[in-house]
Amino acid sequence: MDKKVNITLNCFYYGFYLLIVAAAVLMWYLLVKTQQITAVDKMSGLGQAVQYIVICYAIVSVAGGLYGFKKLLDMVKQKYSGEALLINYRNLGIARICLIGIGAVLGIAAFYWLGGYTSMLWCAGISVIGLYFCKPTQRKMEIELSDNTDQQY
Repeated sequence: MDKKVNITLNCFYYGFYLLIVAAAVLMWYLLVKTQQITAVDKMSGLGQAVQYIVICYAIVSVAGGLYGFKKLLDMVKQKYSGEALLINYRNLGIARICLIGIGAVLGIAAFYWLGGYTSMLWCAGISVIGLYFCKPTQRKMEIELSDNTDQQY
């Protein structure tokens, strides 16, 4: 069962990287190649609202996804054991990957939509780095599910 959980989490993890690349290609295609949508001025009201939303989401989702996962997993470990613990771990892992991965997709989309505003790339980069810390491995799963907090990754 734990190998199946690891495979499921890896599918979500690498799927979000594919989604990030797809967002970049799609936004480039719609803005540059076909010009079906137009870029928004980064200093307009809409442009600034998009910037604030993406920046706040990136900061809150990375911190909340990583720290919140740890706290929720500690509560789940006290309540469940065995297969129920693995199912809850899988669900929390998927939620963590989705929460942080959406920030990267939003950052890439906002970069193109705001006419190449590089601050949005930084936000996407922050989310991608946070997503890297969510990378599911068998060893990491064993450490997170164990009761011993002295182990190293």
